[in-house]
Amino acid sequence: MEIIRKQTLGFQKKYVYIIALVISVIILIQVSTTNGRQFQVFLGHIILFISNYMVWAFLIEYINGLTQIQHFKVDKVKGTFVFIISILALVAINLIITNVLYYSYIILTSDISVNEALNRFKPFIVKSALSRLLDIGVIIVLLRIVQTYRTLQDKKLQVVSLKNDLHQTQLLALQSQLNPHFLFNALHTLNTLIGYDNAKAQSMVIKITHLLRKILSHKETPLITFQEELEYFEIYLDIEQERFNDRLNVILDVDDAALDIKVPTLLLQPLVENAFKHGISQIEDEAEIKLVARLQNNDMLISIKNTIPKSTNITQENSTKIGLNNLQQRLETMFSVDYEFSTTKENNEFVATILIKDVN
Repeated sequence: MEIIRKQTLGFQKKYVYIIALVISVIILIQVSTTNGRQFQVFLGHIILFISNYMVWAFLIEYINGLTQIQHFKVDKVKGTFVFIISILALVAINLIITNVLYYSYIILTSDISVNEALNRFKPFIVKSALSRLLDIGVIIVLLRIVQTYRTLQDKKLQVVSLKNDLHQTQLLALQSQLNPHFLFNALHTLNTLIGYDNAKAQSMVIKITHLLRKILSHKETPLITFQEELEYFEIYLDIEQERFNDRLNVILDVDDAALDIKVPTLLLQPLVENAFKHGISQIEDEAEIKLVARLQNNDMLISIKNTIPKSTNITQENSTKIGLNNLQQRLETMFSVDYEFSTTKENNEFVATILIKDVN
């Protein structure tokens, strides 16, 4: 049966020796007698205390192994017996090594014999053993504190890692849901042109292909610069302007400082789709869509405003709101509470506003 097990500490052993040396010096200063302003330090005490704590430093991995002993899980009685025997063995090892060194120095520097040295040591055996037991008890408590702290930190890291993996999975699922939704709307737009204006329909096919290629290139990229996102927006507008070119006014009010800010991929797509499907496409007169993007006190403000029908008789019963709900979920997944998303109707305009906080 292996009584003493060696267990890796998980950090460099040299730090343990440094700590042991520092403690040795502190204890040495405490036991030294003073003579005026000077300390009287005996070389024998230096050998005794330094060897004591250096032995503990050398045995620290075995002591650490005791704190993680597995016998308790199988048989508590056997585990307790092994633990006690191991502790006593370590105390005996320390006691023998330190006192052999100490009394060897005493014998070499004085006229006393080995028997006299043993007689001097006998009255201190119990006291020395209890002192070593106290030492190893403190060491075990400190090791358990370190192990508990490390376990808590590992669990925190695992939770963070799992949350990140979950968020990534959710984002990919949401983005995968969004791509077919866009394709459906784009094909619906294309269908309205086929047979009516085949030249425009052919041009739209090319633009849709270009946009889909860009979407696939960022398939697993949750964040892109706003400048890249703006390219998606402009390509989509090109596609829709094939239908509404004669009555659509597009206004871009984008701050240059906002172009390098990271935003969710396809952030603007559901907003512009919603603007055309439930607003501009239902208007026979001139319509307007306006994009505003700027930095405000380290927050990214994005707003899309579009014309909506004046008539209140037009309903949106067929709207599934897939795009807007998808956008809301992605923003919540990525930014938790560090964002705001709102939609309002003002006169004959629909306004969607996104505020992403602390973007730098």
